[in-house]
Amino acid sequence: MVYFNNQLIFPEPYRVPSYFISPFSTDRLRELEQIVSKRKIDNESELLDQKFGNHEFLMSAKDAIFRALSFYNLHNEDEVYIVTTSRNKYVSSCVTSQIDRCCKWTREISDRTKLIFVIHEFGTLCNVEELSKFNIPIIEDFAMSMFSQVSSKKSDLSDFKIYSLPKFFPVQFGGVLCYGNNKFQTKKIENLLDFQKYLQKISTHYLLQENFIISKRKENYSYYKEKLTELNLKCRFELSEYETPSVFMFTSKNIDLDGLKIFCQSHGIECSKFYGESSFFLPVHQYLDEFDINYIVNLIKYFINENE
Repeated sequence: MVYFNNQLIFPEPYRVPSYFISPFSTDRLRELEQIVSKRKIDNESELLDQKFGNHEFLMSAKDAIFRALSFYNLHNEDEVYIVTTSRNKYVSSCVTSQIDRCCKWTREISDRTKLIFVIHEFGTLCNVEELSKFNIPIIEDFAMSMFSQVSSKKSDLSDFKIYSLPKFFPVQFGGVLCYGNNKFQTKKIENLLDFQKYLQKISTHYLLQENFIISKRKENYSYYKEKLTELNLKCRFELSEYETPSVFMFTSKNIDLDGLKIFCQSHGIECSKFYGESSFFLPVHQYLDEFDINYIVNLIKYFINENE
């Protein structure tokens, strides 16, 4: 064990704190149970319809991806063109594994492209309007960008939108599939399964906190930027006023980012290298405050000092 800047480095295994990308934590379980037991399903659909339009809850965003793909009658030789905000070649297996169940995926458009799958990464937004000029069906993945939306007026540019509830709400599971235009409209589900009732109540509760979630995440993002700039670490994405972060990402070519990942994760910090470039991302959710960010930044500072 090491005591560094009023902070313990290398604590005992069962005394390691936990900072996740998701705002979920153990102490939220009681809060979730109270929400579910007290809220009534009746008259809750208006807020959900306002945010998601015609939608359905699924167990995960991966399930929502596969459900959306199932509408297109894709064959093995067909291709799905994946577009990401960063244009990085890395794509999460959460996406590619679902496409692999239906057809092939590629990072280039071709005469075999049947679908464009747009990933709005880490809270940043792709230019869907530009992609719509190909006249190919579009699915938008907002798993990491739930509160990053310029205008609902452009909702008809894609067939589906996909959300991941645990990325923004303190919940353990849940995906949302939204029908973006009239092409695949389905009858609204009246008889919800038990898990769907649960997610409906939870989503309604936390959507009422949308302004807090957005403002706090942006505040944390700015504070990270300030503190990590002091360590000569550059912010990867400069967010617009319409974008709400799901992580904070910095770039550095002078740090062993693979080693930093192992070190931070051993100290309870959910984080990772953004493969394909020299970037690294950290939690930024709404329940973090300056103390928490200082704790994480101090770990990075210790790692840098020890590896210079």
